[in-house]
Amino acid sequence: MHAYRQAGSVDTARQAVRLYHTQLLRLHQKLNNFCLDRNIEDRSALSALEELLERIEFLFKNDIDPGTILPNHYQHKIRTYVENHIHSIFDRLANKQIPQVYLDEIHSAINSLFEEGKIPYIQYRHQDYIIQFVDALHQLAKDDRSNKNWQFRFLVLMINFNFNHMGFFNRWKEMYMDDPSFMDGLLRFPKHFSCIRGFAYNNNSTSLLKLMCEYVQTETSRTNNLASDQTEQYLHSNFNGKELKIWMHLCVKAKITQSPEKKEVASEFSKLVKTREGTLLSPHSLTKMDKSAEYDAAVSVQRRLKAMLKELDDSFPDLNR
Repeated sequence: MHAYRQAGSVDTARQAVRLYHTQLLRLHQKLNNFCLDRNIEDRSALSALEELLERIEFLFKNDIDPGTILPNHYQHKIRTYVENHIHSIFDRLANKQIPQVYLDEIHSAINSLFEEGKIPYIQYRHQDYIIQFVDALHQLAKDDRSNKNWQFRFLVLMINFNFNHMGFFNRWKEMYMDDPSFMDGLLRFPKHFSCIRGFAYNNNSTSLLKLMCEYVQTETSRTNNLASDQTEQYLHSNFNGKELKIWMHLCVKAKITQSPEKKEVASEFSKLVKTREGTLLSPHSLTKMDKSAEYDAAVSVQRRLKAMLKELDDSFPDLNR
């Protein structure tokens, strides 16, 4: 720690602490492996080293790299704490009608932290996170007040603790589809959440609140588009713009449309009938005629009308008798 005392800046001092801490962790790992390989039961040296680690971590907590992998002896303590409390907590939460799928995902997510090779790796930042998270669940579980929306309070807790485990988020999405209005009400004022800074199940992943908000926005947009598609049914014609104008003009003149007013019909055409290119013409474009510029379009419409007459004659031969 001489380097820490001689450091000329905060960053240099922090680097010295982290280097010393890393060396202690490596020494602890080697000593632990040595004892295991040789079946040494006397763990006094290992216990002394663990006490030194804890002392250094207590004195320089803010300088320890929170992303450092958590040593096994700490993992064992946390796992024991979780197993001693989580089942009774879940029983109480289930009695508050918290969906079992949520509780199962929480249990699975915490267990996966202690499985070697699983991502996210359990790190020093998880020491405080897991203990405080379990304690917060316990406080919610033992709250004996009546007439409270416990699922709402539970989800607020999960958001504040940024429990961004993808399995939990996926279960939430399934619940969202069952009751979108409830979830929309939950997320209506995201700034009202008191997310704990630096707390997360997975610090390398998007926050749970952001995942939820983005999903709601996507679903809302999809629903609106679907509703729009259902209410705005278009007739896609095979006419270009000029041909469509002539066709509408003929429909009005032939009294195919209920209204004899060209402007009224154009107003409806402009909302419902698209050109071959997928364009809706404005009422003004539909009523503006330039016969000299639309001759070719008139020829095309005439050809279609002749085809229609032929089809009519073929379908009803008696018409020509």
